[in-house]
Formats: sequence, C-alpha cells, structure tokens
Amino acid sequence: MANPPFITVRFFRWNGRSAQWRAFGAQGFALRQPWSAPGLRFAKQLGSGAGGGFSIWPDFSTYAWFGVWESVASAAEFFATDARWAEWRASAHEEWGWDAEPVRGHGSWDGVHLLEGAELAELVPGDEVAVLTRARIKWSQALRFWWNVPGASRHLDRLPDLLYRKGVGELPLVEQATLSVWRSAEALEELRTGVGSTRPWCAKPGTTAGTAKKCS
Repeated sequence: MANPPFITVRFFRWNGRSAQWRAFGAQGFALRQPWSAPGLRFAKQLGSGAGGGFSIWPDFSTYAWFGVWESVASAAEFFATDARWAEWRASAHEEWGWDAEPVRGHGSWDGVHLLEGAELAELVPGDEVAVLTRARIKWSQALRFWWNVPGASRHLDRLPDLLYRKGVGELPLVEQATLSVWRSAEALEELRTGVGSTRPWCAKPGTTAGTAKKCS
C-alpha cells in the first residue's frame, strides 16, 4: 500500500426486541455478503458479549464493525456515500467508536495479514492506544479459557488506565476478539509484564495495535 493504512472501529446499539432482531439478521447477512468498497482492505462485522463483552452470553443489542483501509480518504468516502452503511447506521439507536493509525501488528485474520508490508505510525509517549486481540479457541481449551474470563474481567475493571473494553467475536465461544483502549502505551506495557491472570487471553492471538482517536 502506498499510503499508511487506516483502521476504523465502530460500535452500534439497538434498543427493543424488534430492532435487535433486525440487527441480528443483518449480522447473518454480513456473513453471506461481506463488506466491500474501494480502498477497503479488510472488514468484519462482529457480535459482542454481554456486560463488558467478556461473557459466553451474547449481547443482542450491540454489534461492532472493524475495517482496515488503504487511506483515510477511502474510509471517509465510504462512510459518507455507501448506501448499505447508511442504512445499517440509520437503524441503530447509538453509535461510538475509534479511528486509529496502526503502530504494530502480527498474526492473520482469515488468512489475511492485515499490516504486512505496511508503513506504520510512530507511537508517541502519552498517546491513547487501542488494541485488538483475536484468538481462535480450540474446543479442547474452551473450558479452561472461559474459566479464566471472570478473574481477568474483574482485574481489568480495576485498572484506572483502561478507558474502554469490549469482547467481540465471529462465532460464539471459539472465535473471539477483544478491543481495549488504554490511556497510554506505558499503561499497557505495565499490564503485559505484570498481570498473570490475563495470560489465557494471549493464546495464539493475532494482535493489531494503533494510536486511537475517539470519533465524534
């Protein structure tokens, strides 16, 4: 890619059973008809877990959308003009999210190395950092994984530098991803080096990190 890639994350919430049922149907449609647009390198429409998202129980009110773009301009054009996006967005009752410049990444998603060969941004001390960690959980390890979830979740809730967290996924129980936004890279590094209770989340992950900016 000639330009540095650009990452967008959006969350949508639907209120009421009728609206949530339609949102659930849109999730199934996305599996059959993946998102595509000029400049869109990769996109996923994801369900979420109940509460903070770290749960075996789904949250039928909230869905996420993750996109990797060839440029900021490509993303802006899509959000401003794409009819399918406009229809989906208009059906929701609430929207929030982040835009990010990637600073590092490893692993793949559906065989796609999202940042391979890309020009990456420099991380400046004090920048807010968003981290998307994805893991495919083997059925043989699923019980152990979910057994550790409550402890990890409680610990994260006590961290003052964690600004946001939500568990999302493609398939219940075994195709999981976690988005977290941190006050700084320094705070994230302290977690990585000092908290043993979160290690089960890191089994064979694909991780993308970027400086985050809250979208209005």
